[in-house]
Amino acid sequence: MTEGNSFTRFRTLYPHRPPGRRINFVVVASLTLLLAAVLAALWLWLWLKSQEKPYVETRGYRIASEESFNHFLRNGENRTRVQALTDYLESQGVGEVTAVSNLLRQGREWLELEKPPFALPPQGEWANMVSTLKLLRDEIVPLIGPVAVISGFRSDSYNRELEHADKSRHRAFCALDLIPTSHISQGELAEELQALHARLGPESNFGLGLGKELLFHIDTCGYRTWQLVD
Repeated sequence: MTEGNSFTRFRTLYPHRPPGRRINFVVVASLTLLLAAVLAALWLWLWLKSQEKPYVETRGYRIASEESFNHFLRNGENRTRVQALTDYLESQGVGEVTAVSNLLRQGREWLELEKPPFALPPQGEWANMVSTLKLLRDEIVPLIGPVAVISGFRSDSYNRELEHADKSRHRAFCALDLIPTSHISQGELAEELQALHARLGPESNFGLGLGKELLFHIDTCGYRTWQLVD
């Protein structure tokens, strides 16, 4: 009788589970661990994305990144309009000079100004950039080497936030702010560009602005030269 009672208590404490139930427990535990691993990986990916900067630094200047441009393309009809601009520049023989994203970069101050890093020019202004790109391809790059584009087109709202920008050619999609990516010095850069400006003459409509460092401005909307305000 005592043994029977002991066995009964054992069965009560450790009931026998059918094989199917044991398998179900293993499946549920495995799925739970898998879900936890997926959630942990997702959290880690989101955290890493949050640490990404929307810009890359080139010689001390913050340039909006390609990921920022891809985000811009996903807004409204921007992708279609950018493709139309790309097709137009290619039809004018200047599509290979620089990426279209470079031409739409508003400037280096967009983070401080809390403005979009990219903007699209009106179609009526597209032709203004053609001669500027030819100047860049045929004269500037052969003279000083490759360059990075800091600013191209600027919207009116962006431009109003900048000092001394009332007559900015950036608003007309005619101007580029550039920095050389070679090891040219600031003195050599200024000397070479000023000599080029004088050689091309007024008929070129070459506008040249020189900064205190390596930043410089070019456009083809009026022959002149000046000192940039950094």
